[in-house]
Amino acid sequence: MAKKAPGSRLPLLLKGPWILAYPFRFNYFERSEGGYLHYLDEGQGPPVLMVHGNPSWSFMYRSLIKALSPHYRCLVPDHLGMGLSSRPKRGSYGFRLMDRVNDLTAFIDSLNLTEPIHLVAHDWGGPIGLGWAGLNPQRVASITLMNTGLRLPKDYVLPFKLSLFRNTGLFGQILAKRFNLFLWGLFRHGSVRPLPSAVRQGWLAPYRLPEFRQAISRFVEDIPLAPNHPSWSALQNVDKSFEGLSHAPLFLVWGLQDFVFDPAFLADFQARRPKARVLALPRAGHLLLEDEPEQIASALSQFLGQAQSLGGPEVP
Repeated sequence: MAKKAPGSRLPLLLKGPWILAYPFRFNYFERSEGGYLHYLDEGQGPPVLMVHGNPSWSFMYRSLIKALSPHYRCLVPDHLGMGLSSRPKRGSYGFRLMDRVNDLTAFIDSLNLTEPIHLVAHDWGGPIGLGWAGLNPQRVASITLMNTGLRLPKDYVLPFKLSLFRNTGLFGQILAKRFNLFLWGLFRHGSVRPLPSAVRQGWLAPYRLPEFRQAISRFVEDIPLAPNHPSWSALQNVDKSFEGLSHAPLFLVWGLQDFVFDPAFLADFQARRPKARVLALPRAGHLLLEDEPEQIASALSQFLGQAQSLGGPEVP
């Protein structure tokens, strides 16, 4: 395990039995604007980039890393302000979609990869990962999307459980930052199977202190629901660029009991890409990798193997 990032207190929180499920070496990418992105780099072979959303971190991909790393190089960054990455000071970072895309782009460029990348993305990791992919279509070998979205289905209404944090201003920030209720609510409503105590502690580990939770509430604020939102145009551009990724095999993996990215989001992707492979999981929720880790890992291994056999574009 590598030494902690300079100035970071986060590794001091990594205690408890949950750490046995996360036996990976810590790596850090230094941003040119300041601060560090923590990431995992496990295995050898074709690169598989796994991008998380909110309020998760690289811990959520632990089962996929273990399953894929014997044959693939698994690259799993934590977004700034999340997981084991640096916590930016107030006012020093935008916390917007394009800030995340720019961070991801800089991180990928720093690796000097020579092979096309297999993208795996969940939740708001979907727009972030596809934001990078849309700008670099020649570098994309395949795309796997899990419970995410680029555009709102017709007549979609933001669930109350999410609007409580998104649309109540300071009250929502207090709930998310002081009491960590966004994450605790996800435990209660995000999975079909009750999460074991050790797993809950793993999800909570980087967010045990209120000062480490700013990114959670800022992520919720950045959900663009109307054209006057600061990230609306950025998300529209990512949505348009998705059409330029039709060369990349697409795998849609969906927990059908997700109360946020419900089956209507899956149907939208299927309508746009009728030939996409689909794994619909009726006994899984938003935290589908906690509900059905073995089934997803097996299906993804098969998909990546077939995508790899098709070859991909040459990386310039």
